[in-house]
Amino acid sequence: MRNPFDQYDDPENRLTHALACSLAEDRGFLAAFVRWATGERPPSGSALLVEEQTIPGRLEEVEDKPERRGLPDAWIHDGDEWCLLVESKVASKIDQSQIQRHLRTAERHGFTDRRIVVLSLHPHKGNGAEEIHHQTWRDLYRLALQGGWKTVWPTRLAGYMIVAEGRMVAAGYLTEGTLTSFEGLQFDRDTPYSYREAKRALGLLIGEMRTRRQLAEKLGADLEAPGRKAITGTGANSVWNFLRLGGADGDDAFTKRPHLTLSIQWNRALVQVTVPNGVEGGLRKALVGLGPEGFGDVLGKVLKGARSVLAKEPAAVPYLMLLQRHYPSQRSEGIVDGRLEFDLRTAFADEESPVKGQPEWLDLAYHAFAGRRSNMQLSVGISFPYDSCDSVRQRGFADMVEKSWLACAPLLEVMGLI
Repeated sequence: MRNPFDQYDDPENRLTHALACSLAEDRGFLAAFVRWATGERPPSGSALLVEEQTIPGRLEEVEDKPERRGLPDAWIHDGDEWCLLVESKVASKIDQSQIQRHLRTAERHGFTDRRIVVLSLHPHKGNGAEEIHHQTWRDLYRLALQGGWKTVWPTRLAGYMIVAEGRMVAAGYLTEGTLTSFEGLQFDRDTPYSYREAKRALGLLIGEMRTRRQLAEKLGADLEAPGRKAITGTGANSVWNFLRLGGADGDDAFTKRPHLTLSIQWNRALVQVTVPNGVEGGLRKALVGLGPEGFGDVLGKVLKGARSVLAKEPAAVPYLMLLQRHYPSQRSEGIVDGRLEFDLRTAFADEESPVKGQPEWLDLAYHAFAGRRSNMQLSVGISFPYDSCDSVRQRGFADMVEKSWLACAPLLEVMGLI
């Protein structure tokens, strides 16, 4: 069924239409939007009108590119002298001359008390003019989700922004930036895993992690370098991406250097430091040279660092994983030949822990890693199962991701990376 907001061909026009409909149907949302967009209260005692693709008082224009029409994307006005113009930008760049033309157009049609808000992907400082305001689609998304509205229209707008973002990414129209913000991983028994939604959430969460300066300062993460070149597939039961660590250059760097990996799987989210099979020899020797006891000491420090995460999310699981895989071809998915995964708490006796001690798991992991004769990857991190971790469905899960990576610092330190 066609979405009721899909009344135009141009993606930016569709977004504007969704916004205009929602504002017109919910007066409280309309007033809040004006305050959010401009920092001003709307005119008191007036019934504001919302129009798009036209000049107030004229018939609707035929859809065309905004720069060819010379019109703002939407008008909010009081039918007299006051108006707020809305200009939508996604793929196209902000054009200051276009903004000035819109303001002059409004003035020529009797709107002497006029201002404009430009909605774009990235924050923009503007040129200092009081009547020109800049806001981001992400912040509009959060405004729509804040709740307390008298109708369902703001929620419908937020839902449509999710749909529109997915379409734009799939079509190659949206190649950087986001319309929405990370609000948690909304997977549970009532909302089963969806690869498309997982991929969208992964992009938002990785984008959020690129703003976390502590990852750069304490772990040496490169917050600017690209992760995976392409994330493809539609039927997979997991999707992942990574942040490079300092000094990792080239498209194949993540196969030679440890990296910070985030994986959204069908039943859990994994936040880990990955030591790939092809890791540089000196880094592997640094770990193997520790011996079983030293290897255990490092993982004990990781577990100690993970306590801040476990204190807020007791159902999270600190883990070590070894994966043995082979690849039928260069482009094919890896086939798992063997997997060893265990809770790090099994290696360290603690009478208060619900996890029983079994230090042999740690001994087995060390010797398998040290004596490998196959394609084997080592990962250390924290797992968040959807069924038992409520935190994954909240915006604050981004903080848990950051803390989980920071807890793995001892592993990077012993390899000389920090």
